[in-house]
Parts: sequence; structure tokens; C-alpha cells
Amino acid sequence: MYFLVLPNCHNNYLLNYKHMRSLEKGRLHESIEGSIARIASAYGFAGAPTNISKRALNDQQTVTNTKAAASMALLNTTTSTKGSNPTQIWSTARKGSNTLISFAVLSTRHAIAPALIVKTILSIAEILGFTNLTVLVSSVGDAESRKRFTRELGNFFRKNPDVIPEDKKSMAQSDPDALYRELSNDTENTIEKMPRSIDYLSENSRKTMLSTLALFESVGIQYTLDPRLSAEPNAESELLFAVEGSDTKGARVRIASGGRYDELMKRARGSAAEPVVAMSLEIGKRIDLDASEEEPSCFVIHVGDAAKLRAFALLESLWRTELATGNALMADNLREQVDMGVSSGAKYLAIIGQREALDGTAIVRSVATQMQVTVPFEKLASHVGRGRRG
Repeated sequence: MYFLVLPNCHNNYLLNYKHMRSLEKGRLHESIEGSIARIASAYGFAGAPTNISKRALNDQQTVTNTKAAASMALLNTTTSTKGSNPTQIWSTARKGSNTLISFAVLSTRHAIAPALIVKTILSIAEILGFTNLTVLVSSVGDAESRKRFTRELGNFFRKNPDVIPEDKKSMAQSDPDALYRELSNDTENTIEKMPRSIDYLSENSRKTMLSTLALFESVGIQYTLDPRLSAEPNAESELLFAVEGSDTKGARVRIASGGRYDELMKRARGSAAEPVVAMSLEIGKRIDLDASEEEPSCFVIHVGDAAKLRAFALLESLWRTELATGNALMADNLREQVDMGVSSGAKYLAIIGQREALDGTAIVRSVATQMQVTVPFEKLASHVGRGRRG
């Protein structure tokens, strides 16, 4: 049992509401903006998103990918957090009549960071009406890996000059990576013959990719390994992610993309740089986002790695029952997590330890009364939902 003396505090637009159980009257009319903010908060992106100006977005002239530009613009708003606890941030930007939403986690290389971002984006894509969602994963590796791959590309182009368009012959020697990206967009048959970056990963890069894929599997994120997923030059490195889905007309679209931006941060900040992963999604209409207006009904706390994974899975079941939810998955210290839960204004803390992770239960503690009870995961939403204001 985790008995902690706490201070006395008094403190969808979904695809088909008919099949969703609402625990609070009036939630059926929640705006799309409210749903997005609630989902973001559930996965740790609490507070209001940073508003990225049109000028700041356009300043990212070194990239051609709008989503990568949005991620980079978000990272440019931060100051160095090296040596501090992991930080989750998000932003919104306009691109014509579209809205770009970016998510980033700084100061950690733990695989839970991209998992939180990917799950947030999948959840938002679902409430926006996208179906048949697919997560694509690849890796271009570290500097050593990319050097190997570039060398192999050069060998391939020398041995297969017929695959190179006449007007791009000079690129084979001057910039084989750029030629690879161009051919990958233009000629499906040619790209299948070319080397794949994931086949030339260094040992460290291979371990990074495998540990991330293993964690995705542990928390139920289904993915497809896409060796041809390309990185934005001078921006993304190591791991790459994308989310694709079918829109309301049945067309397949790439909703979101991103990856690790560690090397970009090193170039910008030198020794003060911190590891970072970021993704951006693009919505085909203008929406105005702000912080979730609700204090969490339930704040999920974990003790140990096994509990962290169970807590992650629990977040989805809570937001799907339309509860305002919070978590501290990026923190490991119990006291720190409890303080975060109390500061958030949560009515209940759901504490999952090693034993609870095995039993499928949570110790649910009322912040106001300090009373606690053990509740099975499947009954957690209804238990904490009873304490909500109508």
C-alpha cells in the first residue's frame, strides 16, 4: 500500500457518441477544441499550447516539410533544460487555412517519450474522423549510421547509373542523400532496389530503434516498419515517425510526422543541448486551442517500470470515458508525482505499483479526504467519475 499524507485540498466530437459512455451530462456537446485539449492533458501536455506566429513558422527556411518546420518552431521557443526533469510542451500554428499542432518531449531518451506523442496524435486523429490509422516507424541512425548509408548509396548509383534521371546525374556524387530523397518520391520501382537506411545502423542506433519498438508493443501501439520513411535534412535524426489515415472521403493522407531532433539541438545549443523528440500534425481547418478548462478528475501515478506501462494503457480508457485526466509518466520519484497530482487540482490520485500492475488494480486516493481504496482498472473510470461535479 502507498499511504501518503497529503495536504487537505478542496479542490468529442468523438466518432460515434452512441457507443461512448459519458459520465458527465453535457459532455456530448464538447467542442473539438475542448476534446483536443483534454486528450493532450491526459497524455501529459498540460497547460495552454504555445502560439507559433506565421513569421516564426516561415523562419524555418532550411526545411521544406511544413510539419518539420512546425516542430522546429516549437523547439525554438524553449530554453535549455539540460540536467532537469523531462518536459512536455505543445504548440499550435497557422498555415493558410490549416492548423498545425506540435508536441515535443525534452530532456529524455526514454522510449516512453515518443510513445506519449504518438498516442496523443492517434487519439486526436480519431476524434477528427480519420480511420484506418497506421503508425510508421524507421531510423536513419546516428552520424556513423548515416555515413555508412551515404557510402552505400554512392556505390549503388555508380553501379546503377540507369536509375538516375539525366538532369540529376551530378547529384549522385555531390549529394547522394538528396538524390535518394528525390527518387523515393518519383520512382516506386527504383526505390525498392536502393539501399535502406535501417540496414546500416550502428549498434547504438539499432538498440535505440529496437527498444522503442519493444515499448510500443508493450503499450499496445501497433506500427509498421517503413524503411523508406525519409528524414527532413538538417533537422530530423535517429528515429522517424509518421501517422497515416483515411480521411472522410477515403483518401489516404499523412496526418503527422516527426522524429528525434537531438543533432539539430546540438548544432543550436552546443553543450547545453538536450535530447528531444517531436511530431506535428496538420488539420485541414482553422481551430483555436487553449488549455483544458477542467481540473483532472483522476491523476495517474506509477511506481516502477511495469507500473509505468500499465499506467500508460490506463490513460486511454480514462479519456475515452470523457474524464479529465492527468499523469506523471515522465517522472519516477513518487513524492514528486504526488506533488504534481495535488498541484494539478485532481480530485483523485490513482497509484499503480508493482503489485497493482500485476493485479490490474489501482490504489485510488481522495485528495480532499485522504481516504483510499483499491479499485480494478475496469472500474476506475466509474469510481472517480462519481466524484465529479455535474
